[in-house]
Amino acid sequence: MTRASWPDLPPLLAEIAEVAGLDAALAIAEAKGGQEVFVVSRLRPDNWLVQAVGNDKAERISAHFCSGRYRQKLAIPFGPKGSYLAERRRTARALSDALSQGATANEMAMAAGVTNRSARRFRSKLRQHNSKQFKLL
Repeated sequence: MTRASWPDLPPLLAEIAEVAGLDAALAIAEAKGGQEVFVVSRLRPDNWLVQAVGNDKAERISAHFCSGRYRQKLAIPFGPKGSYLAERRRTARALSDALSQGATANEMAMAAGVTNRSARRFRSKLRQHNSKQFKLL
């Protein structure tokens, strides 16, 4: 359910973004990320969802998840930067892009937001992986 324009969103947040917009999905992740919550079919002004995204978007989200039910329990993931694996992928992508452009370890570190040592370790692992020689031990 993830769109190409939302590659870093967890699937549930991507589904919410499809229904109510990206700003609503990010607001929900900020308000309740890492928690289990109930989305109810009958919303009141003091409901957490209405307070997080507004009444119109909350109604759309509620109709989507609670069709035929009184409430639906959801485990809200952290936002796009809350996933450790996604953060590692973004860092590796930034390091790889900088390396392909011929950047030094310092330039790679600046581009990816990591230390110089991390950039050197990344470059070293890449060299070992692409080596044409067999390992002796």
